[in-house]
Amino acid sequence: MIRRPWPPGMVWRDTRGVAMVEFALLLPVMLVLYLGGVQLQDGIACNRKVTIAARAAGDLIAQNTTGKISASEVDDNLQVATQVLLPYAASNATVRVTEVGTMNNVSTVMWSRGLNTAANKRGSVVTLPAAMRINGTYFLLAEVTYAYTPPSAFGAIGPLMLKDSIYMIPRNSDQIDCSDCL
Repeated sequence: MIRRPWPPGMVWRDTRGVAMVEFALLLPVMLVLYLGGVQLQDGIACNRKVTIAARAAGDLIAQNTTGKISASEVDDNLQVATQVLLPYAASNATVRVTEVGTMNNVSTVMWSRGLNTAANKRGSVVTLPAAMRINGTYFLLAEVTYAYTPPSAFGAIGPLMLKDSIYMIPRNSDQIDCSDCL
C-alpha cells in the first residue's frame, strides 16, 4: 500500500511551497521594474547634465569682461563646458554657442563656434521669440546635444538624442565681439 503524506481530497489545501511559487512568478516582473528604473534614473541624470552643460557653455562666455573674445577662447570655454557631462563621455556631445543680434527687427548670427558640430553661418537669420526681438540687443545662444545610450540590460534601446538650449545676455557689455569666429 502507498502511503500518502496527506489524506485524499486534501491536496488543494496543502500550502507548502506557495511562497516559492509566488516568488518565482514575481521575480521576472520585479527585475524588469528594477532594471527599468535604473535606466530611467540614468537617462534623467544624463538629461540634467545636458541642461547644465548648455547653461555652463553660455555662462562662461557671457561672463566676458572686455566685450571681445577670440575663437580659441570660445573653443576653450566649450571644452570646459563638456566637463559638466562627466561621468558621461564628452565625445558624444555637441556644443555650439552663437551670438545673435537684432537690427531692424531681424535677428541674425553675429558669430558662432561649435565643438563636434558645425558653427552657424554668420549673417543667417535666427527665429527668436517675439519678446526677445528688440533692436540693438544681443543674445548668446548655447546649444548642447548628446547621443545617450542607456546602460541597457535589454539591449534594444539605441542612442537617444538629448538636447537643450538657452539664451543668455552678455553680463558686462552689450555685445561680445569675436572677430576671428565664423
